[in-house]
Amino acid sequence: MKRIRIVLATLAFLAATSLQASSAFAGHQWCEEDPEFLVNGALVDVTTMFPGAYAGKVSSVHFDLQVPSNAVAVVLSLPGTVPVTASISRTLPAYYGLLNMPVVLTVTMDTKSSFTHSTLVTGLAGTLLNSVDGTSTYPMKAKFKMYGVGLLGVL
Repeated sequence: MKRIRIVLATLAFLAATSLQASSAFAGHQWCEEDPEFLVNGALVDVTTMFPGAYAGKVSSVHFDLQVPSNAVAVVLSLPGTVPVTASISRTLPAYYGLLNMPVVLTVTMDTKSSFTHSTLVTGLAGTLLNSVDGTSTYPMKAKFKMYGVGLLGVL
């Protein structure tokens, strides 16, 4: 009787472990460029993804963040799998409100290959810009509004 229990326990263990195993299917490899900006004290995280097969064909990715003329903004980090650059342009009209500060993001890729990429912008209040698609051969421009305190002084 004890042998039957041991055999049944062994079979149950083997069945349980074989059912837990799952196949791994490799999907597309993605490159993710992820610069961070600080705008009027609020963190803005930009994530642009494109197929990894094109990583060797992209010379650089440039992010330009257009903010109001009286905004205080800096680039915090520029991690990426390809060379990444970023700039801040204070080209929008001065903003003096408490919420809904306008911001324009432009993503430009230096490549001769044509493929689509997707950009997502998050901040302290959650998602600011939800997955905007662009093409590698044409600059992607997107407008969004973020929480921000307009500065009353002249900078």
